[in-house]
Amino acid sequence: MIGINTVSSQSGRAYFADYLKNGYQMIGYARHSMHGTTFINAVSSAGGIYMDRPQNKNQESKVFLPLKDSRVTQDLEELVSNSELIILAEPSHYFVQSVKEMVEAGLLKYRVPLVLSPSRTFSSPYLWEILGEGYPIACFSTCAYSCKAPEPDVAYIKRRKRNWIISLEGEFYESQIGLLQELFPQAVINHIPATTSLGNVGAIFHPATYLLNYDEIKRCESSGKTFSFYMDGIAARPEVGEVLEAIDQMRLEIAAWFGYPVFGLKRKPFEEQWAELMQNMRIKEKTDENLRELRRIRRDSLQILNSSITSCKHWLDYTYGVKRIPDEPLYKAIGRTPTYQKNSVPQERYVNEDISTGLLPLRNMAARFGIDTSAADYVLEIFQRYYNFEDAVGVRTLNEFSDEYIKNYLQGKYFKLI
Repeated sequence: MIGINTVSSQSGRAYFADYLKNGYQMIGYARHSMHGTTFINAVSSAGGIYMDRPQNKNQESKVFLPLKDSRVTQDLEELVSNSELIILAEPSHYFVQSVKEMVEAGLLKYRVPLVLSPSRTFSSPYLWEILGEGYPIACFSTCAYSCKAPEPDVAYIKRRKRNWIISLEGEFYESQIGLLQELFPQAVINHIPATTSLGNVGAIFHPATYLLNYDEIKRCESSGKTFSFYMDGIAARPEVGEVLEAIDQMRLEIAAWFGYPVFGLKRKPFEEQWAELMQNMRIKEKTDENLRELRRIRRDSLQILNSSITSCKHWLDYTYGVKRIPDEPLYKAIGRTPTYQKNSVPQERYVNEDISTGLLPLRNMAARFGIDTSAADYVLEIFQRYYNFEDAVGVRTLNEFSDEYIKNYLQGKYFKLI
């Protein structure tokens, strides 16, 4: 049985509905909040959940998925004791609190692998302080879906992401890895946390865009107007794109400092190698129209990403299929991204989550190793105009960890096959 912690969230219900549709037995947990209780009551009353999709080439439409042997619950012990793995489908700055609650519900007894969707930067070491070093954690570089939650019993999946990276951190059985490969055939699975911690593109896209558009976002909220986060916030504002690219270069310089292959570093972009990689994948894609086989083809074609860090523009290429144009500014690449053209709405978590668990730890890591942090510092200064750091939850300063520990963690020294 596949467990979802925070099944009432946008991504939680997307996972729940999509895997229910694919025949898996699911158990979803929601907290005793108004939002969680509303979801549980709606799904329990209906005896299932609706999955809705926009028009797409797979000709999927809105469908009702009966629970059958699956279930939703507000009993955390029921989730922990019945799950083969548990997907944490919530903003990552809540992970520490959620893990503490699951430990109280018996998690250590069952040693259920945790899937962090997504993990953001340097998540596992903070959780190992609660669980013990070596506890099995699978970190996603991004959420598997672009999704919404329009009604209490509806999962709206705008798009399933083509590919992403999963780093295995801690001690895993082969059967547990096999289950992950079965569930996520399009994912490139490795045991190098750098690919997810340093591959955290949410830290680049989210906080700077939100804060540099803060006044306009708030004006739109008060007047009831729609502010398209990516189109209005980045594609229409080249100066915002420039700040994002500067922060992105900081992230890539960290990866280069540690010796990882990097695609998109200005001083060494590797454009020809990337073009060849993506061309080979797209040629292979044309040979098979079966969706599951296409996912496998994409995964196998991108095995080089097992140890590489890519720029945001390269990430758009392999994640959303936005073909890379060398020297194109980021704001233009954003403007060409179909999923971003559908009025993505600003969310407060873009600041609350992505400062604490993304921009801040990346900035602090860069500062440790003498890398320019000026663009990140600029955004953090704006953050302090509108928010109080003392109110932040789940802050990852990295102050608890030595340089040697950071290096060993990013290299995957704490992974073990048992």
